[in-house]
Amino acid sequence: MRRAEQAPSLRWRLLAAWLLPLVLLIGINAWLAYDRAVHAANEAFDRSLYLAARTLAEDLQWQDGRVQLQMRPGTGYLFENHTGSRLFHQVSDAQGRLLFGMADMPTPAQEAVSGQVHFFALVGFADGLYRDRPVRLARLTHVLPHAAEPDRLLYVTVAETREAREALIQTILRETLGSQALLLMAMGLLVSLSVRLAVRPLHRLGQLIASRADDDLQPLPQGQWPREVLPLVDAIHGYMQRLGRLIGIRKRFLDNAAHQLRTPLTALKTQLGLLQRQVAQTPASAEMAPLVQAALRTTDDAVRLTAQLLALTRAEHGLDMEPRASVDLVALARQVTEDHLWRAHERGDDLGFESTTQKFEVQGHAVLLQEALANLIDNAMHHGGAGVCITVRVGAQGIEVEDDGPGIPLAHQAHVFERFYRAAPAGVSGSGLGLAIVQEIARQHGALAQVQSPVRDGRGTLMRLHWPQV
Repeated sequence: MRRAEQAPSLRWRLLAAWLLPLVLLIGINAWLAYDRAVHAANEAFDRSLYLAARTLAEDLQWQDGRVQLQMRPGTGYLFENHTGSRLFHQVSDAQGRLLFGMADMPTPAQEAVSGQVHFFALVGFADGLYRDRPVRLARLTHVLPHAAEPDRLLYVTVAETREAREALIQTILRETLGSQALLLMAMGLLVSLSVRLAVRPLHRLGQLIASRADDDLQPLPQGQWPREVLPLVDAIHGYMQRLGRLIGIRKRFLDNAAHQLRTPLTALKTQLGLLQRQVAQTPASAEMAPLVQAALRTTDDAVRLTAQLLALTRAEHGLDMEPRASVDLVALARQVTEDHLWRAHERGDDLGFESTTQKFEVQGHAVLLQEALANLIDNAMHHGGAGVCITVRVGAQGIEVEDDGPGIPLAHQAHVFERFYRAAPAGVSGSGLGLAIVQEIARQHGALAQVQSPVRDGRGTLMRLHWPQV
């Protein structure tokens, strides 16, 4: 399965389960913190704006029957340079007549002033535009002492541009988002480290199972697993026990099947041989001779097919049923070649053995490797024709079986290791399982089954069991 189709890892699942709600909560918290910070900043700037209006109001005096503004140096400096923002002022009487300041300043709505008490004074705040720039307005209701009754009530309006406020709000926003982002990153790192620590027993369990031999079905060690992992360990124990019982059943079945199938077929072949001899001795039954001969050939094919089916099944489950051991391919190839000498002599074939190395050891099963080599020799005899020359050779990286028969057409070479695939002519019998058995045994032993044809002069076939890592 491709990596993109794999399910998300446990780490990503927990990160998603933790971080998505955390992102939502931290976002809400950041918004609330930002809102509170902006409100506090506005409160501080509004207090400063009120103090500017109060300072200006304190400079108003009643002299010579009218209101006069006697601005102190500190007040003038306040309106000339005010922490990065500019201040504008306007003083009007109760009738709305301009007394001092900017005539074009906006006037806060009446509801923003009436009945509102801020900083222990009757002052209202509002937002507005002055000369196409956003400003914050403060309107202070001031009672001028010692003035005549109609002129005692004055309105002092101060407008402040918002540069300093916006700069402070941007700073608050950056610091709030930065701190929340750092908190989120810290939470993600903690969750990732926690997941890594939590799944470490699972990695140890996986490594313990992966390092075991194929035939090791012993229970896993107890007392070192967290409580949450124990159900998985128990499930693995149960599966290994069931697998052990299944392997035992298969092994007994193969042993029994090999005996139960070969015995009646051998008996049938013997009986047909006796019948053939009797028919040959009885002239009246001469017409039955071809039928008996055909029955003998069919029985031979059935015996061969049964043996190969059992061999293929044993090859598929050989690693499950028997432990691995060190096998010397030189000694094994020499023994298998000797076992086939008498049959080759009867057929008139030339069977020989060569080795370019004294010893060639691999880890595996001697019985299965003998079966693979025997199938290669048998395949060379069966398809090479009478009088074929066969050489079994052990080289630096594997075993080769070479014959000088007619060879395998190129169109069939890609399929010869498939089950029940036959590349032989129509008149040559066979089951199509011999090379499939070789392929399966090679795969289980980490080897490659290869074919080369022709070998020389347009003839011959070279079958090879190649160990690339040796």
